[in-house]
Amino acid sequence: MNLPQIPLCILDTETTGFVPKVNKVIEFASVRIEGGEVVDRYEELLSIPTDIPAVVEMITRIKTDDLSGKPTFEERHDEILSHIGPDTVIVGQNIGYDLGMLKGEGMDLSDRPWIDTSMLASLVYPELESYSLPFMSAVLNLNHTPKHRAMGDVVATMELLSLCYERLQQLPDEMMAQAKDVMGKSSEGYRMLFESLEGTGASAVPQWLSGPVLRQAQDDMGSGPKQFPGPGPGPGCKISMEKPDAGTVQLLEEPLDPGTLQSLIREAAKDTSTTQWIAVKNLEATVKRLSVPEGVRILHPPFQLIDQEAKEKLMSQDVFTADEATLALKLLWYAPQTQDDFPIHGDERSVWTGKLACTEESQTYLKQFEDLPSVMLLDHRQLLSFLADSDHCGHEALTPDAHVIIDDASMLEDTATKAYGWSCDLDALRAAAQGDTQLTKFVDVVFLFFERIRSDQDIRYLVEPDLTTPEAKGLREQLAALLQDAQYDGSIRKHLSNLVSILDPQKLSGRIAYVEHTYRGTLYVTSVPEAVGIFLREHLYDSIPTTLLIPPGSAQTLTEVLPQGQDVLTDETLESGSPLSISFPEELGFQKILSDPPDGKTIILANSKRMIEDAFIKHTIPLEERGVELICQGLSGGMGRSRATFMAASSPAIWIQTPWAFEGVDLPPGEADRLVILTMPFDHPSHAILSRRAEHFRDAFSQYSLPRMKHRLFRLLRTFAKFASGDGEVLILDERLKTKKYGKEVRSYLEGLSRE
Repeated sequence: MNLPQIPLCILDTETTGFVPKVNKVIEFASVRIEGGEVVDRYEELLSIPTDIPAVVEMITRIKTDDLSGKPTFEERHDEILSHIGPDTVIVGQNIGYDLGMLKGEGMDLSDRPWIDTSMLASLVYPELESYSLPFMSAVLNLNHTPKHRAMGDVVATMELLSLCYERLQQLPDEMMAQAKDVMGKSSEGYRMLFESLEGTGASAVPQWLSGPVLRQAQDDMGSGPKQFPGPGPGPGCKISMEKPDAGTVQLLEEPLDPGTLQSLIREAAKDTSTTQWIAVKNLEATVKRLSVPEGVRILHPPFQLIDQEAKEKLMSQDVFTADEATLALKLLWYAPQTQDDFPIHGDERSVWTGKLACTEESQTYLKQFEDLPSVMLLDHRQLLSFLADSDHCGHEALTPDAHVIIDDASMLEDTATKAYGWSCDLDALRAAAQGDTQLTKFVDVVFLFFERIRSDQDIRYLVEPDLTTPEAKGLREQLAALLQDAQYDGSIRKHLSNLVSILDPQKLSGRIAYVEHTYRGTLYVTSVPEAVGIFLREHLYDSIPTTLLIPPGSAQTLTEVLPQGQDVLTDETLESGSPLSISFPEELGFQKILSDPPDGKTIILANSKRMIEDAFIKHTIPLEERGVELICQGLSGGMGRSRATFMAASSPAIWIQTPWAFEGVDLPPGEADRLVILTMPFDHPSHAILSRRAEHFRDAFSQYSLPRMKHRLFRLLRTFAKFASGDGEVLILDERLKTKKYGKEVRSYLEGLSRE
């Protein structure tokens, strides 16, 4: 191994959970390195006063009985410190987590220099989709045995550090000097690491930096990136439509055929007599799959674009946080225009959101609207946002002669909610405040204000008494002063302006305002309209001819999207055969599938995270012994790692996730053989926004919850159709499809979508 000539201690912990003090360290391991050589190895199991949770036993393979008779962390505190060493640089994969857990045990290493190998890998391995240790161990052939045990993780981390260091040594002298300059302004650990690099006199840019960033998972571990071919028109797919009159919404029932949108865009590009604005739910994911014809302009949303002035401001800082430093170096190396152009990772996203992303006023964003062609491709939220802003240049460009086509319109309620809402990501605001004492103090006060209001509740609605207190008034006064300061521009100003609107008690009427604490520990403050249909009619339907692509049979169930009295045309249907076989096997069950996995690659959708956890505990080892890959949402790493593992797995393989996560999955065509839906995917009854909107209906279940569920089923099928194999099948196992009246109605609907 090629390791830097600085004193290092690579360490790892295994724990009972993610919350310091609440959860406990059950294993510690470390390797100390001096002069590039290993001089000390240490590992120890540590007893705790409670049993190890079953899911942690399965991940770590450490059983509660294994800790019997072992010392406590307190008893090994001094011994562990001696093995770490007094002046070493602490190294680890996602090291902030380990340092936090050690601090919870009474060992505070926060003043020690450190290096995070996951962030380092994201610098020098841009071609990888996941920077989890298990995934990189497989792709880079690291010695990672046993996985999810402290010493196994330490050895793999040590080898990863060596490979990252080798790639850094390949930098030409000019780029190495650039890297040393940036990291010299950062945390002590990164400064020491980059100072230890020695120039080679090379002038050529290394291969890993010279080509485009292809961040797709490997076909099989280590064989190279996989490309997504753009889909062609599906069999029998016919695209023809006429622009409706302004004030009338045309509804087109959309087929499951994944080539429909591609065909629509191609046909729109041929018709230069009409300006067409085509809005999709997820622009970035859509563009990856499309072959965009000449004459079509992709209008990126502001949060995906980098503000060039903000970039220059960040690069001119005298001091960087660790996340700012790695992000700054990537900006220099990759010169990204959008967030998808380079390997942004970890808390760099908060820096991007807080300091770099464009706003609707950024020149970089507005430049997209110059010299527009006849076809524009953009996302729902962006379209709706500037339609409501008469000062936006996009508002002016979208004339009454244009035609707006909204794909995936069953999502329009959700995307319009965001477009017409005000939201403040307090983590992003905190990242933006780094280095600014005045703004940092204000953010601290805001955090305390909302933490006190939510009082340990995950979701707490804001009411008028919350916003009429002296504290709230004081925050509004501080916000007014901050917004008068010209230095607060870009995304910072956007967050602060949203906060002004949220804290205004006069703007509570007709809105749903709440503070939310996510399971990741992030704090959001949000205010959205109670009813979005009124906004859609005012800003879109009444002024621009509009066509909505909707699920079959849903024309009468888009109540929140189409307000009462809205004129609609529903006699148009896009024709196409269904690419999927849908069946309802009565003899098959969740446990049977896991006990006897079918051939091919199977995706199972389970509404309950508890169900996923139980399956992970019960079936991981038996399936592992049979050579079957089992991937479970939240337990097998993040979405990137799970997706990469599924793509790399051989048959049979099983990926269990929730329907809500699955809607965002993107795989290459032909990658999955089977979709199993265990239960009908109803919205959670306590959803902060939807539970309030349900109150608009006399029969909330049949008029609101059931239609939304059917819309989601269609979207799940359409998602699967994009990457199903030629024999792709859908199995739906919910017994209510045969025992409940509404279930029989849903089954009849699904049978109409099946190719058989």
